[in-house]
Amino acid sequence: MHVQLITVPYDTANRDWRCGAGPGHLLRAGLAAYLEGRGHRVAEVQVIEADPAYPVAEIATGFELMRRVALAVRASRESGRFPLVLSGNCNASVGALSGLTPSRRAVFWFDAHGDLNTPDTTASGFLDGTGLATALGFCWHRLAAGIPGFQRVEPQTTFLLGARDLDPPESALLARERMTAVPADRISAELPELLDRAPLDGAVAHVHLDLDAFDPVRVGRANTLPVPGGLSVEQLIDAIATIRARVPLAAAALASYAPEFDSQGGVCRAAFAAIDAMLSEVQSAHEGTFILPSR
Repeated sequence: MHVQLITVPYDTANRDWRCGAGPGHLLRAGLAAYLEGRGHRVAEVQVIEADPAYPVAEIATGFELMRRVALAVRASRESGRFPLVLSGNCNASVGALSGLTPSRRAVFWFDAHGDLNTPDTTASGFLDGTGLATALGFCWHRLAAGIPGFQRVEPQTTFLLGARDLDPPESALLARERMTAVPADRISAELPELLDRAPLDGAVAHVHLDLDAFDPVRVGRANTLPVPGGLSVEQLIDAIATIRARVPLAAAALASYAPEFDSQGGVCRAAFAAIDAMLSEVQSAHEGTFILPSR
């Protein structure tokens, strides 16, 4: 596969800070060489930067980065490359999804958190906690309309996978809408049947992986918000294989990795394995043929 790595090295509009350092760390750990060793072609890395003509501000800068990601993903697809976004914040996936229109999109959002707050429900004021809600068209309507190609994704083709720390308003939204949420310990058993029943014909998939979806004890701590009870590497690989057997994968994003917390390198190795599962043949994912890089 011809892969376009698109990096967005920002966390809450701060470049290379906290999770903003994650994309660069994955590259320095040898991601491009690893993918080439697995038989892929890797294009020159594209770095998404904020507009230097405007002052840094979390909301304005965040949406400007989403706009630029949308253009980069669309250009990557048009050139025959697979867009793989490495981002500090989850809301880069709003841009990635916008870059896939007019295709009908299925969203597979792996995350310890719901990202389903809105400006009216958030208690933290953290823009990234509204990422999936923005993609679904529940908030930030005017700013989202400025993202090239933005169209709200359909709740019935949206899957929140592995979430285990939801605020009450997020849980209420899930109860009202027709999206599917599956806890980490039930994904392997329930996801195949859920995909068989879902209206996915004619859709393309976007896999979003917040690296705190992994269990912080079994895999490692990805960021400042660890939540116990997450996925193992094997569970994540199996889930991706199940998704790819049902829906063609059009783009993927990894986010929310602060390498300062990954003292043993387990999350970095898990990220490589996840990317391998996204890019390799579906059959190989079922056979467990992944080769993780050494520390």
